[in-house]
Amino acid sequence: MKAVVWAGESKVEVRDLPVPEPPPQWALVDVAYAGLCGTDLHICYNEHPRAKPGLVIGHELVGRLTSPLGELRAGTPVFINPLLWCGICPSCKLGRYHICHRLGLIGIDMDGGAAEAVAVPEDHLLALPAGVEMRRAALVEPLSVAVRAVRRSGMRLGDRVHVLGAGPMGLLVATCARLGGASEVTISEVSPGRARAAQAMGLSLVDHDSPQPIADVLFDCTGHPAVSPTLSRWVLPGGLVTVVGAYPGVVPVNLQDVMFREISIVGTRVYSLEDITAAISVVEREGPTLDPVVTAVVPLTEGPWAISALHAGSELKVLLKGPAA
Repeated sequence: MKAVVWAGESKVEVRDLPVPEPPPQWALVDVAYAGLCGTDLHICYNEHPRAKPGLVIGHELVGRLTSPLGELRAGTPVFINPLLWCGICPSCKLGRYHICHRLGLIGIDMDGGAAEAVAVPEDHLLALPAGVEMRRAALVEPLSVAVRAVRRSGMRLGDRVHVLGAGPMGLLVATCARLGGASEVTISEVSPGRARAAQAMGLSLVDHDSPQPIADVLFDCTGHPAVSPTLSRWVLPGGLVTVVGAYPGVVPVNLQDVMFREISIVGTRVYSLEDITAAISVVEREGPTLDPVVTAVVPLTEGPWAISALHAGSELKVLLKGPAA
């Protein structure tokens, strides 16, 4: 089968590999679409601490069952939950598998789905509703992150929301905030191309250089150390900051402002099963509103081009099209 492989340093290749042979309690899935994101860029430019050269990338996956599984027929469209939890750490024992102390991901800690087929644990598969377009279902994984971020924020009906960063995640968070009943959703973005994408989705742009208290709830989707000192300045007294983007480590935050104005800061990490099922429902009901997030759909063999285009900033979200599309 064809697969997109990180070969080390900044080299990405399309290789011919054996079709995976699933062990017991695993299933083989023919890939329909594999979405690429910032994590894939970090891997392919040798910036991810866990990924090893020779890895098949891709963790945003939908496909079709190669063989029957329980009551599901061969060919059933499925979403693949890429999270790999240990089941024995304190978080897992509390049922919070998504913050497992040893959390791994398909496409990072084992071969992923930027390939014609992928082997995954059976209990990581969710059947998709009949009639859901697979191309849109390819957004379920990042949309699940956005769903959880909005839920974690405790955003209330009528709240004013501001989003920092108009990448795919920022746009999906803004969409979920709208669906959740925000009275106003604004966004800030330094990239002209991404700013245009936000405007195309009907979002109002706010100058990122002059933070002003305009939001009840702020979503930081940047994870950029230059942004963290400004976070509290965006929210109104008693407001809340939700950290969505992954920061590289310790960064400066104005804790005096957090204290004096009683600002809350909440973290959010990936998603639970409930978030995934909610994201699937959003795709089923609101699919067309998500379409602007995907700016290119290309064959699997164009994987190296897709990584280069994302790195150059010329695309927002690229989907690699597999044989089950």
